[in-house]
Amino acid sequence: MKIYRSDRLIEKGSSLHIFSYTADEPMAEHTHDFIEIVYVRAGSATEQVNDATYEVSRGDFTFINYGSIHKFTPHGSFSYTNLCFDPETLGEGIITPENAFALLQLTAFEEIRREGDSGVVSFGVGERDEIEALLASMQKEYEKKESSWQTVLKSYMNILLVRMLRKITAGQTESGVDGKMWRELSDYIDKNPGGELSLSALAGKCFYNPSYFSRAFKEKFGMTLTEYVNKRKVEHALELAAKGDLSVEDVAAQAGFSSKSSFYRTFQKVKGVSFGEYRRGK
Repeated sequence: MKIYRSDRLIEKGSSLHIFSYTADEPMAEHTHDFIEIVYVRAGSATEQVNDATYEVSRGDFTFINYGSIHKFTPHGSFSYTNLCFDPETLGEGIITPENAFALLQLTAFEEIRREGDSGVVSFGVGERDEIEALLASMQKEYEKKESSWQTVLKSYMNILLVRMLRKITAGQTESGVDGKMWRELSDYIDKNPGGELSLSALAGKCFYNPSYFSRAFKEKFGMTLTEYVNKRKVEHALELAAKGDLSVEDVAAQAGFSSKSSFYRTFQKVKGVSFGEYRRGK
């Protein structure tokens, strides 16, 4: 499978890469270490992103997260514009506290996407000309690279994302969108105790600056991310231990701890007593 790398595609000194292309042959399955937004300018195609399949045509955006497996099959001539950029690009004044979690509805937490959720943002006939003019301006800035072109591109990117976010949050209140995303994040942590649950990893999935994500998480849950993750791991370990047919080593491993000693230390910190004392007290 082809792997596209940002250090080869995105030129030095730039934070993103923009190009337009017309194809009539299928694109082979591939993945990449950058985020990709695909806009269909003409024609139609079947797009596959991981396990999801979409039928796309003019006016449709597909937001493809880094590490996703992607391919498309055109139905005849198919024209599209690609925007490729590093996740850090979204943290440079583009993503705000008001819109960051709404982006999760596009693709950030594909692991917990509910069946039926759409990964495509569609613009109607009256909006396509504006969107395509915006993309054309972005591509012109990128190609000509005149004075302050990076600043202009970031501004255009902000406008584009706002237009997309308006579409996916239409009819929803800000508190409703925000609450849904926090619940999904909490569910993801609960269901993946052995996964990568570090501050930088989860902040990256949400496109949040890690320091802002840390403050927002503590404000929402009343504890730090580390405290929350440790608490849920310990609770999961107790559920496993209650079954009585697992060794302490197996309980620790299945609850997401790197070792038995790590489990013991974390248990003492969370519960205030050792694991042995807790079990005797029960």
